[in-house]
Amino acid sequence: MTQNLFLYLMFFVSIIFSTTVIVAQQDDFKAVVINETVRNMGAEIFASAGPATIKKYLPENGAPASMSSFVLFAGDDVVLVDAGLGGSHWVKGLTDLGVKPEKIKLILLTHMHGDHIGGLLDGNNRRFPNAVVLSAKLEYDYWLPQNTKARTPKLENIKTAYGNDFSKTFEFDEQVFANTSMKIKALNAVGHTPGHTAFLVESSKSRLLIVGDLLHAAALQFPAPDICSSYDMEPKDTIASRKRILDFAVKENILIGGMHFPVPNIGTVKSNGQGSYEFFPVK
Repeated sequence: MTQNLFLYLMFFVSIIFSTTVIVAQQDDFKAVVINETVRNMGAEIFASAGPATIKKYLPENGAPASMSSFVLFAGDDVVLVDAGLGGSHWVKGLTDLGVKPEKIKLILLTHMHGDHIGGLLDGNNRRFPNAVVLSAKLEYDYWLPQNTKARTPKLENIKTAYGNDFSKTFEFDEQVFANTSMKIKALNAVGHTPGHTAFLVESSKSRLLIVGDLLHAAALQFPAPDICSSYDMEPKDTIASRKRILDFAVKENILIGGMHFPVPNIGTVKSNGQGSYEFFPVK
């Protein structure tokens, strides 16, 4: 079934700090990746990896990666998954798609790191006037009301700008969106942050698993999934979530997409049966 999920894949030339828009037409919905930046992830980010592992898997100049978000089109609905840094290149990505801010009614957050929430604001003002922003309850409770040490000015500004439209949360395994074309389920992917979430997007004919920051360097962490980046808050939980979700994707033969995967950000994953995985970007 996976081979039939994509009807077409369009690429625009991407260099660092430029915007790439990748359109992946599904049977009943369309998934679009906006690459806000592309970069290489260097060995210094992966202190838990020994020299032999780094030499074996990490390219000399670092692992190709991106900073991305997803836009999902299903019928008349547009759902945004993460909001990037929110710089001019990210805004241009939405503009190139013809998506006006008022059109988006739902924004799903994989987590609340700055490169996933920046686009929620235009300056200090609310960018999406009609959108409800949903996050996992564990994530919201860590960064906002209960943990003053974790608060950041950016999050405080977002909370002020969106009010009750930012305070709504979901539990894992909850259906967070559904229309006649598409439904979305929130999956437990904790570890990178306390409430880090993956989203399973499904129609009657196709599926896409958006895994957020489950991996930062595909070249290194697919074959060596026990390696964590310095950005992962709880490495042990991160590793457990990474393996559980990748095993699910392998078993169910689901396309996966990640916010820091290399362009085109979407592909299939296979297991070697010995604890390692291999990622095959869609061509």
